[in-house]
Amino acid sequence: MQNLLLVVNYGGPQRGKEGEYLKRLFSDPAVFPLPAPLRWLLGNLVALLRRGETAEILSAVGGTSPFLKQTFEQAKALGKLLEGWKIEVAMRYSDPLLEEVLRDIDPERFENIVVLPLFPQYSVATWGSVERVVEKSPLKGRVKFAKPFYGCENFILGWVEAIEKTLKGLEKPFLLFSAHSLPLYLVRKYGDPYPKQVEESAKLIAQRLELPYKVSYQSRLGPIRWLEPTTEEALKKLRKDGVKELVVIPISFVSENTETLQEIDLNYRQLAENLGYHSFRRVKIPHLHPKWLECWKELALATIRT
Repeated sequence: MQNLLLVVNYGGPQRGKEGEYLKRLFSDPAVFPLPAPLRWLLGNLVALLRRGETAEILSAVGGTSPFLKQTFEQAKALGKLLEGWKIEVAMRYSDPLLEEVLRDIDPERFENIVVLPLFPQYSVATWGSVERVVEKSPLKGRVKFAKPFYGCENFILGWVEAIEKTLKGLEKPFLLFSAHSLPLYLVRKYGDPYPKQVEESAKLIAQRLELPYKVSYQSRLGPIRWLEPTTEEALKKLRKDGVKELVVIPISFVSENTETLQEIDLNYRQLAENLGYHSFRRVKIPHLHPKWLECWKELALATIRT
């Protein structure tokens, strides 16, 4: 019998379907921990208010996010490494929806079903959200989860090699690891390990490169408190401290998306220019790096051995 690897990612807005994506995202109890009816109303309201802004962001990055395309490319590449495995792709908030993909899987066809969320660090808002959907699906009890790969040696080495290419020509580079933010209440309520794992990823990479570094957080939303410092605050503080050459690494992503292409490449770059940085470089995400693929392959194989 075959093994099945289900590669799961966050998903992203698609032109003409911005509202659908936003409704799914903001109706998730991990995002808004409210009673279901209130969460549904609030999710629909936020989707209505932000739909136009999301469409503008997509236009600013060329009309579409490469997130879905790159995730499918990663799955295809893994299929070449995992001989005899079937590879499927699912998204949490956009097509192909995780709930629908799980419903279509016949567990009797597979010896093992492994879920690999492509989030390097564990959070109840990412990994946890995928786990909750699986628990409510017909495959409950039939699925094995791979482990987060924030400290996987090949994941670290893949980033190191990508960063080294970006460092060429710089004299005193400073590394800024910008991760997607998380509401503080999630960290406090669930003891979410996400910030510690982000810090661990950054430390392991910076140690290999023997360069100074800092961790910051981007993409916060609304009036509640999120993880700090924000990337905007970090940019201002580092420039004030004398940093002139900044290299930004989107440490919590393994595919390009609107947060990297718009928020970092456009918004933060403009801020860096206004602050007087001599150099601002963003490391492109090496989504098909052989070492990353090897890391994910070994995770899948290790999962069926346990």
